[in-house]
Amino acid sequence: MANILKKQLLYIILSLSCTTCLLAQSEKNAFAKTAELKSKQDFESQNTTYIDRLIDTAKSNIHSDSTIILLKEAYDLSVHIKYSLGESKVLSTYGYYYSEKGETEKAHEYNTRAIEVADKHNLYEQKVRVLNNMGLDYWYQGDDANALRKYLEAQALINENKELSRFLSHLNNNIALLYDNNGDYETALIFYEISIKHSEDNEDENLLASALINIGGIYLDQKNIEEAERLINRSVQIFMKLDNKEWLSNAYGSKGSIEIEKKNYQEALKWLKEAEKLCDEIEHNFGYTYVYNGLAEAYIGQENLILAEEYALKGLQISKKINDLKNIKESNLILSKIYDKKGLYNKAYEYQSEYMALFEKSSVEKFKKGLGVLRSKMEFDNEKKVIIEENNKALAKHKQYVYFALSALFIAILFLGLIYRTNKLQKKFTAELSDSNETKDKLFSVIAHDLKGPIGSFYSLMKLYMDKEYSKEEADHLFSKALDNINNISDMLNNLLLWAKTQIQGNIIKKQNININTIVKDNIELLNPLAEKKSIQISNYIPENTFSYSDRDYMDIVLRNLISNAIKFTNTHGEISVNSFIKNNELQIEVSDNGVGMDLETQSKLFEKNNTESTYGTNNEKGTGLGLSLCRDLVESNGGKIGVSSIKDQGTTVYFTIPVKKEYLKVI
Repeated sequence: MANILKKQLLYIILSLSCTTCLLAQSEKNAFAKTAELKSKQDFESQNTTYIDRLIDTAKSNIHSDSTIILLKEAYDLSVHIKYSLGESKVLSTYGYYYSEKGETEKAHEYNTRAIEVADKHNLYEQKVRVLNNMGLDYWYQGDDANALRKYLEAQALINENKELSRFLSHLNNNIALLYDNNGDYETALIFYEISIKHSEDNEDENLLASALINIGGIYLDQKNIEEAERLINRSVQIFMKLDNKEWLSNAYGSKGSIEIEKKNYQEALKWLKEAEKLCDEIEHNFGYTYVYNGLAEAYIGQENLILAEEYALKGLQISKKINDLKNIKESNLILSKIYDKKGLYNKAYEYQSEYMALFEKSSVEKFKKGLGVLRSKMEFDNEKKVIIEENNKALAKHKQYVYFALSALFIAILFLGLIYRTNKLQKKFTAELSDSNETKDKLFSVIAHDLKGPIGSFYSLMKLYMDKEYSKEEADHLFSKALDNINNISDMLNNLLLWAKTQIQGNIIKKQNININTIVKDNIELLNPLAEKKSIQISNYIPENTFSYSDRDYMDIVLRNLISNAIKFTNTHGEISVNSFIKNNELQIEVSDNGVGMDLETQSKLFEKNNTESTYGTNNEKGTGLGLSLCRDLVESNGGKIGVSSIKDQGTTVYFTIPVKKEYLKVI
């Protein structure tokens, strides 16, 4: 429940237009002020005050059909009188409107146009606001890396225009929430503390309270209930004072989460019902998602399965309506619990299966998001240090202004020296750094795609199994699929670790005379159970006395990968053969199959260094995407070459050359 709230809280809080939150509670007042302007004798529609009022009214009524009417009038007037700020504000408000409707592509289109207008007319404050909103939309789409980039871009703009420093509290809070969402609590707390200090300096109680509630979410995740409750109670007092109903509903939802954690289900229902009332008042769709799921959890705790089912279904319905994947997954899990308790095992299994499918998808995507943020963190490492350093200095400058000036001068001189030295060394290390980054990105991609998903899914299944009672038939069915996934991880790790070792330490080969026939025979025996599942016949036509002067471990890996690939892409009842012959004083090994084959474009990319795409086999077998790239490296390190010949729907032959036996060395 705490994690669900975090997503919702992030989506709402990050808007820099805090006045919009206040306007949401005074919609009638906003319309009244617009009407008041029109009623004056000297009223003129073509003035900036009236246009701004139209935009503010549209924001305060963002979920209403009247929003589009108000924005169209404001946009036409802005263009007519060349009010560029109004034009950009209208476009960004369109972005806000479509983002609330879940139409992210339209939101991005309008925000991009708002940025273009702001850039053209040097509207720096407006650009900061729009960059922040774009960061919001990227986050909601699951693209944490680009969200962080937008926040850092806004931060850089503020650093160039010190009069915008009042927005630092907002941006630091946004950045903190990104790290919070990715489990980097240490970094998140640094930015939260900076945000809180800026909020206090600017007397921005709304943002102060929102930071407190999110820090409370961290403590709730860490089971520090007492501290979470203290911070959330403090935020409730502030939101009540400000009459900020959106955030007050979130705070009440957080209190409900705390009470569920404490198993005080009746108290949890009280707070969640209060949150539901506020959602009803302001048509808070995103608020409903976590409130309904929270109510369902509380009713499960009370064994009231009728109401639990009602709210869980409502939560699922509205989550699907706004395409909130995280809450869709949570609703499915809750419904599986409910139907299990009601003895409706088929329905329980149906919802649990849907949950597990979404869990595996979100596990992979979340891990990729984490890697995306990690890459952005590395790319923007210097910017991050500057953010923390400059904000910390700003917090203490009233005490140490003179020392700060002297320190800044010293740091500037030091940086000039470092820059001079770095420029001299840069050419020397550019190539090594580039290769290192390519290796790192490829390694991250493989881990995210091929290891995180299956392991996360298996963990979830084990946890669900421990929490429930299944029949033997149900358990066998569930674990069969999971074990199939785990079964491939060993081979993946062998390839991955050897590949990483060769990339990081270089190829350290130990050549000796080796018996190729024996290696092929051993690998056929090892892989035959996989072939038998598909009724595939593997034949070894390599003569017994076939020797090569190569590294035995490397050849073992190469042949295992090629035979495994042949099994993967050969249909049921197919055939695979391994042959050898001497060509140009080299030993050429061929692994052939009569499987699905491949087109010329695929063949041309098969052994490319940066090609890590993994294709599913004829029985949906998974791979690492590293196998053939690894084979190429290992063959070439032994002085040979690798190639492929294939015809679509007829079969494939992968061949490689290696040195023949050295007569004066012992054969093993």
